[in-house]
Amino acid sequence: MTIINRFVKGFAFINAYIAYAALIFMMIFVGIAAIARTFHYPIIGDVEFVQIAMVVLVVGSMGYTELKNGHVEVGIIVDHFPPLIQKILNIFSLVLTMIFCAVISYTFLLKFDPKQSSVLLGIKFYPIKILLIIGFVAWAFVAIQKIITLLRSKEYQRFEE
Repeated sequence: MTIINRFVKGFAFINAYIAYAALIFMMIFVGIAAIARTFHYPIIGDVEFVQIAMVVLVVGSMGYTELKNGHVEVGIIVDHFPPLIQKILNIFSLVLTMIFCAVISYTFLLKFDPKQSSVLLGIKFYPIKILLIIGFVAWAFVAIQKIITLLRSKEYQRFEE
């Protein structure tokens, strides 16, 4: 395995671990918030905490999901095409994924405002936006790695976990 492949895989795994941490935080926090609300001591801003954690969870898991080929794929028509056409369509979809991730990352970078915060608790959004940029860059790196793998291969084989 080349150093680039190890870097992309490690980058995706780091994002996945961040997503796992967000998921664990959400499970514990929602449980505590539900118990507190039952005893008439609601936690102020619980919805904001869960929404922020959900963003981190989703974006952190996108690159890892692409690495493990876990995204939903409907191949009703494409599976009947010749392998070369399937390979071309797969490369095209990965290029679209890469462009999408680049545009989202660039937009978040352009619109970066360290003063922006949540309404109720005043939580600063800039750490979350940095994680968003990192998550989309990781997803783009995995797409680039797959494009290179497809271009180097002589015969088309579907990516399997």
